[in-house]
Amino acid sequence: MSVNELIGKRCLMKGYTKYARNDVEEFKVLEVSPSGNWMRLMNSSGYKFWKAVTDMSLVEVLKQIEPCPAKEA
Repeated sequence: MSVNELIGKRCLMKGYTKYARNDVEEFKVLEVSPSGNWMRLMNSSGYKFWKAVTDMSLVEVLKQIEPCPAKEA
């Protein structure tokens, strides 16, 4: 899967970050640099940062969270 296909998706990724060292963590891919070498990620706490694509490895793409439909009265 191309890194560009991950834009807007929730993913489990593994790699070295400020908060986790090679642990699996959930991120949302916000954008990819024009060179394709960097991606902007957002963790589950809302912290956004740029990371080299080669520093992270994709574990799994998660399903998007669907809002609960309104219950009929």
